Amino acid sequence: MRRLCCSHWVRLGVLLLIIAGTPAFGHEGHQPLPTKGVQIDLKAGHLTLSRAARQVLDVQSVEVQTRDVAGVVRAYATVVAPWTRRAYVTSRMPGRIGKLHVRPGDTVEAGQVLAELDSLDLHTLRLNYQKTQNEFELSGKILESLTVAAKAGSIPAQRLVEAENAHQQNQNELDVLRAKAVGLNVPEGDLNTSAAGDSPPLRLSLASPIRGVVVHADVAVGKFVEPIEHLFEIVDTSRVWVKIGVLERDLHRVQEGQMVRVTFNGLPGKNFDTKVDKLGLLLDPQTHQGTAWAEIANSATGPRLLPGMNGQAEFILPGRAKGLSLPTASVFSDGAERYVFVEETSTKASSEYRKKSVVIGRRTREFAEVISGDVFPGDRVVTRGGHELSSLFFLGILRLSPETAKSIGLKVEAVSEHSVERILQFDGALDVPPQRRTSASSQLAGTLRSIRVDRGQPVQAGTILAEIASLELQDIQLELLKAHLDGALWRDTYTRLRNAGDAVPRRSVLEMESRVKALETRFANFRQKLLTVGLSSAQIDEVVKTKRVVDALPVRAPMEGVVVHFDRVLGQVIRADEPLFEIHDLSQVGVQAFVGERETSHVQVGQTARIHFVAYPDFETEGTVARLGPVVGADSRTQGAWIEFQQPPSLALQHNMLARITLTTARPPPALAVPLNAVVRDGLRSFVFVQKTDGTFERRRVEVGRADDRFLEIKSGLTHGEMIATSGVPQIQTAYSAVR
Repeated sequence: MRRLCCSHWVRLGVLLLIIAGTPAFGHEGHQPLPTKGVQIDLKAGHLTLSRAARQVLDVQSVEVQTRDVAGVVRAYATVVAPWTRRAYVTSRMPGRIGKLHVRPGDTVEAGQVLAELDSLDLHTLRLNYQKTQNEFELSGKILESLTVAAKAGSIPAQRLVEAENAHQQNQNELDVLRAKAVGLNVPEGDLNTSAAGDSPPLRLSLASPIRGVVVHADVAVGKFVEPIEHLFEIVDTSRVWVKIGVLERDLHRVQEGQMVRVTFNGLPGKNFDTKVDKLGLLLDPQTHQGTAWAEIANSATGPRLLPGMNGQAEFILPGRAKGLSLPTASVFSDGAERYVFVEETSTKASSEYRKKSVVIGRRTREFAEVISGDVFPGDRVVTRGGHELSSLFFLGILRLSPETAKSIGLKVEAVSEHSVERILQFDGALDVPPQRRTSASSQLAGTLRSIRVDRGQPVQAGTILAEIASLELQDIQLELLKAHLDGALWRDTYTRLRNAGDAVPRRSVLEMESRVKALETRFANFRQKLLTVGLSSAQIDEVVKTKRVVDALPVRAPMEGVVVHFDRVLGQVIRADEPLFEIHDLSQVGVQAFVGERETSHVQVGQTARIHFVAYPDFETEGTVARLGPVVGADSRTQGAWIEFQQPPSLALQHNMLARITLTTARPPPALAVPLNAVVRDGLRSFVFVQKTDGTFERRRVEVGRADDRFLEIKSGLTHGEMIATSGVPQIQTAYSAVR
């Protein structure tokens, strides 16, 4: 019987006092009941309450309505900024802050100058540029005068060649300095400004890479900063992501496109309805939670979601359209059967109620969906006082209505023979082989300039994932450009000397040839270095052709797969070879089992295993032991066993998903056995529920023997062909306790 709270027992006691103090009469074969108390027909489920009894029990009812009752999966949620809507600002040169233009809380546009930096490196660049510019102009004038003299035959041709070379060298040096300035975002006009006292100071502008709000500014006028420091943080909150942690056992209930309602502690009473945008493909190794992502556009006028806010999410489970629903408080249960009390008539003198079984689907705190049952829109059901009414119905036998059988998922099967295998069971985890998971990183240090991919996006080998702005990359390209320009110059000179014949000493020709080869080797080395760090041949050829450096280094996917993890911020300082993106190829995965030290001798390569996942409780598949670890772990005292699937599962699997592995060591002859789910235990004793010919259930004690992961051997208590409950048994056990 359903346990009643103290207030329910008090009201029931008062009701019994009313019964004891009033006249009685017979009613359809039952004991005489009071005319002003309670009349019960247990078989028909009919109940009549007098006005006094109804008041004592405080019975209240509401009307049944039609509405959409959606099932939900609950989880915790956190607001985060999208990858491309949060950025740090750094300086590409060391220096001191000369001027600040913004404060925390200010809204800025992409490209807006936030601060200006006084840098000695910038002054050195201007000095070298102006010096080279002067030398270039001077060498040009000298070349012009010598060209006239050479035409008149007044100077040797060798002197003209030397002047041409000097002028070209100055040109090359000027091209390299211009390329360097472009790479540092310094306009060439700034390099031409005078360093005189009346000229405006030469400063490096620090601009915002995105539109947004300044979150913090870790700067002050006069403060010295290094290129590795994050000086400003900018966040665009026009759209935000909601990161939802999903329990591993609930992963199979969450899909992309599914409706989700989120609430946040900082905005009480405000609901945000959106859809699941992406599903994460990597479980958290500590919490074993998966991730679902949603996106919400912030209102320009209403309350805004801010990165860092915490709250709760409810995934709306897909299902039927609007249907019949009851208040959750009107549904009662004896463990198996769910029922309501429908008010059939109500007058000043008395009220009549009928107990009706229902099949309940989804439930919320307020409402429950009615899948089937003799209840219709407009009926009134009891929401208060129903527990006391329930206590008046004691049938004394265990009989399940069709609605109850459907509600608990009842299955009845005939007892038969099965092979109860000898098995070993181990814990395990889904394993993406090391050769099918990798990290993408930059081979040079720098700052994260752009992000080219999204969460869970499939990528091919070589796909550009992000770009890194790197001064080291710029320096390598400048060295390449200088080697190319110098090589072209001295190659032309070498051609001239070689064509001059005996007019030029042989030694001079050989020295020039060696110089040209050294420059060609230098150029090839820098080219190969740029190819190694990620630039393409086309990009390198463009640098040589246009004399403009590539301002960002691409981070490419090392292999085909999907992006399963990334947690960096635009503008963030990145170290060389620091893992940025984690990529998994999920096309071929397996399971790693952890075999206890005592069972290692029973596990062999080639054995068949049954595999279950926590994330997919109704799924079972088979695999084969493919490899065994050569050692037993010193801490875990387990041996690794790697199992390959016989058929690739059509599931969204993730690295580290928990698994349960069953290995069969022997298959004895079939014996009388029942499914594991058919047996309940009461202390040390085992029972099954046998269905009689009249549809009622009898709880019968059985003696059990061996068990595997599917069946349990029955030594006595059952005979072949008897019908037993194999599904919904826990609910039947609860109902049995109630009727007993």
